[in-house]
Amino acid sequence: MSTTAIILAGGSGTRFNNSEPKQFLKIGGKTLLEICLNRFQAHKAIDRIILVCPASHLPLAERIAAGFSKIEKVLAGAATRQGSSANGVRAARGAENVLIHDAARALVAEPVISRVLAALADGCAVMPVLAVNDTTVRVDGDGLVAAVLDRDKLRFVQTPQGVKLDVMLQAHELAENEGYEDAGDDCSLVLRYKLASVITVQGDVENIKVTVPQDLIVAEAILKTHSA
Repeated sequence: MSTTAIILAGGSGTRFNNSEPKQFLKIGGKTLLEICLNRFQAHKAIDRIILVCPASHLPLAERIAAGFSKIEKVLAGAATRQGSSANGVRAARGAENVLIHDAARALVAEPVISRVLAALADGCAVMPVLAVNDTTVRVDGDGLVAAVLDRDKLRFVQTPQGVKLDVMLQAHELAENEGYEDAGDDCSLVLRYKLASVITVQGDVENIKVTVPQDLIVAEAILKTHSA
């Protein structure tokens, strides 16, 4: 079962007010991108890696990629996450499965990757999730509460998301034909076009997405905990 990991590192990091995209910021002496790539490089079930990054930072990404033997291609991203994913998926032809992961979730642990792969052996699409512990509401356009949602049926979604390559290729083709560009993750495209059921597996509370500067502090604390 051939598996390609597609690492999406195309974010601009505008919420960091920094000249460098967040994936190139360092914690513990390494960039978030290097930490993320290490996780997939070390996993025995990952055959190759495709890295998708901002066109403006291709030379830097290529220098980082030179330290990872499983990286087969470094590609420029698109204007949207969905477009960057499509670039990576189309470059993965020949694989059976793709694991699509946001580089901003640099601390993804080996068990999460393994759980996604195990479920993908029996399914077509898999996402790691976490239970929602807080009360969650839906609000209307005026900011008033329209409904209290049943949190027992809600989940927070993480990456990597695993999909059979042929299914993911079809999803991107259908989205392109429709002119749809707003998918925030990959399994949502599979669901949008009813191509397959999506299996959920247990995520990890430490698999945080670094979005704002405070997240970088949390990520560094997690990293120090495991290296202590």
